[in-house]
Amino acid sequence: MSQPPGSPVSPLFSVLETPSSGRGVFATQAVSAGTSILALEDVSVSVILREFRREVCAWCFWYYEGREWKVREKSTGDFFCSEDCKAAWEYEQTLLSNALGTHTAAFHAWRAVEKLIKGTPREDEPISDVDALRPNASEINMAWINAEHQAVYIRERRAGFQNKASRKAVHSVMTVSPDSESLRFLLSGILFRASKPGAWPALQALAPNPRPYRSTIQLEAHIISYLQLLAILPDSFLPHVTAEVCREIPLRDDHNSFGIRSLEDDGSEFLGYGIWIAASYFNHSCAPNVTKRRVGRCWEFLTARDIRAGEQLCITYLSGDERAMNTNQRRARLRVNWEFECACEKCVGDDVELE
Repeated sequence: MSQPPGSPVSPLFSVLETPSSGRGVFATQAVSAGTSILALEDVSVSVILREFRREVCAWCFWYYEGREWKVREKSTGDFFCSEDCKAAWEYEQTLLSNALGTHTAAFHAWRAVEKLIKGTPREDEPISDVDALRPNASEINMAWINAEHQAVYIRERRAGFQNKASRKAVHSVMTVSPDSESLRFLLSGILFRASKPGAWPALQALAPNPRPYRSTIQLEAHIISYLQLLAILPDSFLPHVTAEVCREIPLRDDHNSFGIRSLEDDGSEFLGYGIWIAASYFNHSCAPNVTKRRVGRCWEFLTARDIRAGEQLCITYLSGDERAMNTNQRRARLRVNWEFECACEKCVGDDVELE
């Protein structure tokens, strides 16, 4: 069986189809407890939540007790724990820019987004209603079709047309308060797609969620952000700012991203999230045999016990919270956030005990 593009590669394991959980990672040989089986630093798409941007290093994601970092790139609104991290971030942005044909394209894009966000009052986060209905595939498709009608007029305006319809289209999206998280996450994905077209199929190979938006509000925020990016990004970006790309990013993100959490307090602060493509092939277990830990930008995966050849390697999606939860609580959390009914050995074993 050929391996999916972007899937993890190691002599210790292979990615295989499972009977009920899509693809999974399976040991090809016996592996001792405590073995580091995978380390990944290449984050494809990521975002730090707006309320933490001053306190989280934009490069290594270090957060320390809410301390505001002093090193910053004012024009883009990014903060860093050190000059070394700032230099590493600038180097990556230069590489992205060079792939787009200039030395500064990525910098100009981030500056355009920061200019739009700057001055917008920090509003309280909307209360998340776990019972809110996700928009269905038909509703999502219709919303994006309507967005594309508006995008035609915005593109006309960017091309220099001065008709009433194009002016109205730009005005209508630019008078909506920008959603910092959506703007920066979509731009991160656009940069990834534009600068690394050969890696895009690896993202597309991840399991999609056809209903990635948790509410109509989130769907609208993504669509408005797409249209705002179309209105403000440099001309060189316009071929890359497409509905296809901006729809694909949340489609693959929803069930495949990893939370970026604080490290010194058992992850009590949720700081942002990102997609480390190869890491997304691990399935969940409430009694995981693989642990994960983040060191800077790098996720490392280690065996939690001795592994048999042929055994599936699983992590927990619950960030350790499962240790204090009963079966119903674990399944409810997984059902809401990942939309599956957990049938791992621990949950099935608990079911048997209750019979």
